[in-house]
Amino acid sequence: MNRLVKSFLIILICFVIDSTISFFLPYNFARQTITIVPYIGLMFFTLLVKHLDSPENYFYAVICGTYYTVVYSHSLAIYILIYFLIAFIRCFVIKIEKFSLFESSLFCISTIFITEIIVYWLMWVTNMTSYPIIQFIIMRLLPTLGLNFVFSLLVYGIYNYIDTEVKL
Repeated sequence: MNRLVKSFLIILICFVIDSTISFFLPYNFARQTITIVPYIGLMFFTLLVKHLDSPENYFYAVICGTYYTVVYSHSLAIYILIYFLIAFIRCFVIKIEKFSLFESSLFCISTIFITEIIVYWLMWVTNMTSYPIIQFIIMRLLPTLGLNFVFSLLVYGIYNYIDTEVKL
């Protein structure tokens, strides 16, 4: 099985795990309580994309972004661009072949932070939300970053196991 197929299968499993975790987290219909968005798939994507060749990683990014757009956001095609930009940054700007635990967590949390800010800004500019920025930070951004920081530690351990045992 080639790297691209293995990477697609891993990301598909991660997206299913994201969906399962989201099902058990409280959903905030009235925007009165916290909202937590698990980003395990995005974290694995940021680590896996480096294993693919240049044309493959952009194809992989577009497919992952399209899947995320269709299944999770239902309308915001910005995720296709976000995944594409992550692939570019990970492969051509950040030249580190293998992250340490600290670097991996920092990169994953930074990616999630930037993704959340871009999506909030886009929704605010297009008048899809009237959620004040302070409320967004307290009720969504900080809880999401906190939970995903814990997940990033698990993702790093699983990624290293997959990288050494499965040999991507």
